[in-house]
Amino acid sequence: MSAVEYRTILKYRLMIPMYPEDETCPICRKACMDKYGEHAVHCKELPGWDFC
Repeated sequence: MSAVEYRTILKYRLMIPMYPEDETCPICRKACMDKYGEHAVHCKELPGWDFC
């Protein structure tokens, strides 16, 4: 696990905002990226995030 991945997971688990404000997902352009990164966990378009 890289340092960037570790910090991202830690922020997600501790509910520390990852983004300054809510914005549209740059990958799927359909959903709102909440500032806590919740959409990134469920976005079907992100490569390498296949949990099914």
